[in-house]
Amino acid sequence: MRIFVFLHIATMFAAVAVAIGSWLILRRIGRSGDVPAIRGTFASGASLTRLVPILYGLGAALGIVAIFTNDFDPFQPFLLIAYGLFILATVVGAVVIEPWLKRVTQAAAESPDAAPSAELAALLGDPKARVIDWLDPLIILLFVFDMVVKPFG
Repeated sequence: MRIFVFLHIATMFAAVAVAIGSWLILRRIGRSGDVPAIRGTFASGASLTRLVPILYGLGAALGIVAIFTNDFDPFQPFLLIAYGLFILATVVGAVVIEPWLKRVTQAAAESPDAAPSAELAALLGDPKARVIDWLDPLIILLFVFDMVVKPFG
């Protein structure tokens, strides 16, 4: 039943595209300082970013199905690494990214059009957001390395 392996990979690729693509676009528009653009993009982007946990959850479920329908050992080192990376990515998304997106959306709604309010400017320059700029792609790169190289196996 290799179809579940394919569906797992395809769903995870879609999740990465939506997550990283949305983040890059929102960060770029945020750096522009154009409050109406920030307000509109972050508000409309919320519906797209809500897909991220759904796609990752579906991808994880398909991965679990793929493990058992293909008689893979669920305790292979590369899979244990993948589980850890998945937990890390989930925590980063839930604890850092999602709250930051909500705060920026709210601050943009309350900011004057001419220039970002002090609160919005602080959020847009938040060091945690800058860390996510490199941390999320690094986690994805580690996933790809883990899935292709299958270290310690």
